[in-house]
Amino acid sequence: MQCYTFSTQEGKAYYYNSIPAFIDDDSHSIIGKLVEHSFDDKKEQDKAWGNQISQLQKRLKECGMQGDIIFEYDIVRLGKRIDVILLIRHMVFSLEFKNGQKQYIAADAQQAEDYAIDLKNFHKESENLYVCPILIATKAEELKNQTINCYADKQIQLQKENIETFIPKVEKVAYQYGEVTPIDFEKWFNSPYYPTPSIVQAAVETYSTKDKTEIAHSEAGQENIDACEKDLQKIIDDAKTNHKKCICFITGVPGAGKTLVGLNLAMHNMEKGADTYSVYISGNGPLVKVLRAALEKSAKVQDKKRGTHSAVAIRTLIQGSYEFRNAYSGNQNITPEHILIFDEAQRVWDEQKLSDWIHKKGKTPLNSSEPQFLIDVMNRQTDWAVIVCLVGLGQDIYDGEVGINEWFSSAINHYSKWELYYSPAIFDQVEEKNINRQLIENFPNSHALKSLHLNTSIRSFRADKQSQFVDLLLDNKPEETKKVYNSIHQKYPIFLTRNLDTAKKWTRNQVRGSQRCGILASSTAQRLRPEGIYVTKENDVKNWFLASSDDLRSSNRMEIPATEFDIQGLEIDWSLVCWDADLRRINKNQGWGYYYVRGKNCCQHKALEQQRYLLNSYRVLLTRARQGMVIFVPNGVDKEEDSTRDHTYYDAIYHYLLSCGIEELK
Repeated sequence: MQCYTFSTQEGKAYYYNSIPAFIDDDSHSIIGKLVEHSFDDKKEQDKAWGNQISQLQKRLKECGMQGDIIFEYDIVRLGKRIDVILLIRHMVFSLEFKNGQKQYIAADAQQAEDYAIDLKNFHKESENLYVCPILIATKAEELKNQTINCYADKQIQLQKENIETFIPKVEKVAYQYGEVTPIDFEKWFNSPYYPTPSIVQAAVETYSTKDKTEIAHSEAGQENIDACEKDLQKIIDDAKTNHKKCICFITGVPGAGKTLVGLNLAMHNMEKGADTYSVYISGNGPLVKVLRAALEKSAKVQDKKRGTHSAVAIRTLIQGSYEFRNAYSGNQNITPEHILIFDEAQRVWDEQKLSDWIHKKGKTPLNSSEPQFLIDVMNRQTDWAVIVCLVGLGQDIYDGEVGINEWFSSAINHYSKWELYYSPAIFDQVEEKNINRQLIENFPNSHALKSLHLNTSIRSFRADKQSQFVDLLLDNKPEETKKVYNSIHQKYPIFLTRNLDTAKKWTRNQVRGSQRCGILASSTAQRLRPEGIYVTKENDVKNWFLASSDDLRSSNRMEIPATEFDIQGLEIDWSLVCWDADLRRINKNQGWGYYYVRGKNCCQHKALEQQRYLLNSYRVLLTRARQGMVIFVPNGVDKEEDSTRDHTYYDAIYHYLLSCGIEELK
């Protein structure tokens, strides 16, 4: 009989042992070890542990299975612990106990499945193992005819059992999928763990704990982020010590973690009165709404425990650029914050749009662009100030947005004492051809720092080349696109279909636990209406992203499409991207045609700026899914029936996507 005494990661679990040693261990001693680690001294918890231990000892002894057992195993990203893990026959069983419960509740099932998903995706040693989640409602009736299906990534479908049936189910699954070779317990227990939470999950965790969130799935991604944050902090410390004013530009591929870097910085400097007090603002209204709603929802739970109220603090910490402009235009007020973090900084307004807005507010026109105005506001600080611009290159999608070059020209031409920090990679971004490299490099206070560019996507943690795939596809390079597609398709599935019902069914079937799916379409996709897809400007984004699957407003209902404006800066797990004829193929040589519908006619966008906005809209839509997507292209109709839905438009799009290697969904 083996009893483990090796060195383990501190706090990783409350108790662990081989199954034979656990069976022979004194139950009171085990409870004592669990209580020793727990901050919860409630008698109900002690009783629950006592029941679990006695039942497990009894039933594991009866079946005679060999392996290992772990109590209260830490799941970093979810901020929770798995009740019990069994390592049996080279398999991982994740057990979620609901003592005394007579029903299998949906929320409990979701929680149990989330644990297994987390192990499969982020626990290195579980990546190639079969993982089976089991929800144990101890007094529930036995569910007859449960299937034991397995997903492609070796996760077993959630099993729902009672106290009598769960060990027989473990045996059945173990002998169906398991192997004789035991798991190396020490290696598994101390496995590297690279969680990649969504922006919303990371924001909630960081706000709740005030600890730096582990946000990268791969070591390369974590190295990128660590180096960026380290150099960013050096710049802030230097500005504070030497009374400087600086602008830092954080760039990167879609999903590389720019927003998460900004949120980490803001939340770790959120106490008023602190020298480094900061504010996070964004011109992306939906992003602000969703983050606020998620944090406020989480804070209500924390407030019940702490007796405090956080809603005001959250709204002060995370602000829309509209609110910030309104507070500091038409006056010379000084902000309480020394650090301004501006997300989606490419979405700033030009002089005309800002002047129109100021005029509507009845205030004196500023005769400046939004970047110039924001620099002016922070320049009012008498000692030091830092502006951190988080830039989604190639993602300016709206009229009046001037892109990143306006930040540089505003600082260089009007605030020459400010210091500028950027990565040289900013000049290699194919989507930002208007950056004045010579102006920037010749500016004496400009500094190039490689670390300020994040080149590894952590959104698509299954495939870090997903954004490269999208860039090549939109840049009319089908052969190169095909090569990248072939390298990512197994881990990051991308399919193509002309059947909307098939697309919806596939997308829904991918969702497990608390994962989210949704329909995406461009804001100008007006001719999707005959397909039953109604694009609206009035999407309830908070509930689209946060409401439960049984809520009609939820993205998971697959009824309401989100546009590029709704989802930019945010993400879902699985997407159904609807491709309309607004962005269509002209021919192999010319590439894309850019159109909009007016009345009964299709009209062509002739302005290069409008063409760029439309192309970037599709770039946003195609880079929102964390785990995979299906692209739906309508069949269209004969030109005589409806010239705005001419099937030749859609046929050309479909055949181009096929030429990029995208597999048809069967």
